[in-house]
Amino acid sequence: MSGESEVGAIARGPVLVTGATGFLGGALVQRLLQDGAHVRALVRSRDKATALVAQGVQTVVGDMSDDVAVATAVDGVSVVFHLAGKLYEPWEPEHEYRTLHVEGTKRLVERARRQHGLVRFVHCSTTGVFGVTGDRPVDEDAPFRPTNVYEATKAEAELAVRAARDRGLPAVVVRPGLVYGPGDVHLGGFFRSVLKRQFRPIGRTPVWLHPIYIDDMTEAFVRAAVRPGAVGECFNIAGSEPVSLQGLAAAIAQVDGAAPPQGHIPLAAARALAALGDALPRRLRHRAPLTSSRLDFLTHSRVYDVTKAERSLDFVASTDLDIGIKNTIAWYREHGYLPA
Repeated sequence: MSGESEVGAIARGPVLVTGATGFLGGALVQRLLQDGAHVRALVRSRDKATALVAQGVQTVVGDMSDDVAVATAVDGVSVVFHLAGKLYEPWEPEHEYRTLHVEGTKRLVERARRQHGLVRFVHCSTTGVFGVTGDRPVDEDAPFRPTNVYEATKAEAELAVRAARDRGLPAVVVRPGLVYGPGDVHLGGFFRSVLKRQFRPIGRTPVWLHPIYIDDMTEAFVRAAVRPGAVGECFNIAGSEPVSLQGLAAAIAQVDGAAPPQGHIPLAAARALAALGDALPRRLRHRAPLTSSRLDFLTHSRVYDVTKAERSLDFVASTDLDIGIKNTIAWYREHGYLPA
């Protein structure tokens, strides 16, 4: 479906996007502009605002801790897409996650509740609130079991949005799975290790992931904003099928004409290596080949039941994994994240 006429029908005022300079937010802004929406963005600096202004985006300079900037950004909007967030990095101070995810979300929600004419508040949470799922997909009603400060603060932020929903905020909670595609740098190291033939799965137990291509993710955001039955609901958004970590690595290799990974790394050896990475000073941990947080990602399954989105939003991720990987590798090469 195209979101053009539907976005225009509900957006009597500007459409606000927080996190507009990030991976998800940037892609959503492009989609909304293509659909003819009047887009406003809350951005942290004038430097970041410049590129958006050149694309026709109205900008408000300030961050989620700035009461005046948040109030200005919300003023007169009819739709809010709240995508501002900080990806998990174990060396980052924990208070930064709480300041942005929890306190910032509560500030935005309170301003949005006072905004006359607001018809939709789309909140970007994460499937990470469920923590490790095992190999059986969990649905939207599964209990929260966060495993790190990112997931814990995103869970707390989601609960704040849901509480405001119960007080009348026309909110929809969207929980993305593992989003990949052009513009993402978070998975660049994984792609690079596969194509350099350095990646090996850890242990012999299959690990399942649930990726979704960026264009499919932006489609889901738009549908959450325009479908009448979405108000008040939470949706897991991921690809149509999970894929094993080894299968994902093999697909990346095959698309690029490389040999698929062979063999595995014993779990005990990986744990020892992760312990060495954790022992490094916080500022140096990103250079370690393995840390406990990366080990967690590489050894635990996280898969989701996405049938509610299919029923209520008429949404099924449509991008074939090979096509998504091909586009992602091309973008990495174009921008220097992989050798040409």
